[in-house]
Amino acid sequence: MTALLLYGHCRGVFSSRKLEPACEERVDFMALTGMAKPDHGTICQFRTDHRRALSELFVQVLALCREAGMVKLGHVALDG
Repeated sequence: MTALLLYGHCRGVFSSRKLEPACEERVDFMALTGMAKPDHGTICQFRTDHRRALSELFVQVLALCREAGMVKLGHVALDG
């Protein structure tokens, strides 16, 4: 489930309701989940139950990407 959330974020699919059909329709998601088709409620519950650990994991992944030169981190200002 963690891999599904990480991969979903990398592919721009953030919503549990959008991850569910992706696992049924997209080959890349099917390969990742081993053809499992998690329900959006299950995905959401996993995210809720492991919010703190996932938050720390995303920070670690971002730091690794920065060290590898894949991203540049800085300040972004938007004028609404």
